[in-house]
Amino acid sequence: MNRRHLIKALTLSASIAAIGLPVGAHAADTIKVGILHSLSGTMAISETALKNVALMTIEEINAAGGVMGKKLEPVVVDPASNWPLFAEKARQLVAQEKVAAVFGCWTSVSRKSVNPVFKELNGLLFYPVQYEGEELEKNVFYTGAAPNQQAIPAVEYLMSKDGGSAKRWVLLGTDYVYPRTTNKILRAFLKSKG
Repeated sequence: MNRRHLIKALTLSASIAAIGLPVGAHAADTIKVGILHSLSGTMAISETALKNVALMTIEEINAAGGVMGKKLEPVVVDPASNWPLFAEKARQLVAQEKVAAVFGCWTSVSRKSVNPVFKELNGLLFYPVQYEGEELEKNVFYTGAAPNQQAIPAVEYLMSKDGGSAKRWVLLGTDYVYPRTTNKILRAFLKSKG
């Protein structure tokens, strides 16, 4: 097991151990873990790889003895790149399958569609990619960088002598939550810099 896989395995193990297990989330020798990534539709090209990484990590954790002596049991669902279906599948994982935690979503809109479900059912979502920030949910563990951790340092570098001393800026992005919000944050940052 290389260092990166070890860190992922330890993070997953510690996270599941730290959250405690809801009633029904485990049988005598297993802990259920939900995987909520699109395996079909437009986002499948990106999210299938995340599903595969989650399954590989679970396999490695189980091969090393599991978590607190219990094997992890993945429960994989396909929200099919359909934002309302993400909420239905999240509800299925938490309420019916009784998973201890869910690893999933890719887009901001998919995450925002499941937030009310995790809040209502007191479930836990591990969100794997950078996001636009400006959101804090006690039931979501954001593992990716927000603009103040990613975009602003990049702009600061480009403004520095080493980065070329950029003075003029054009902010582009596709029409969805992440680029719109990140560009709003960057406009305010650039305005504060004169």
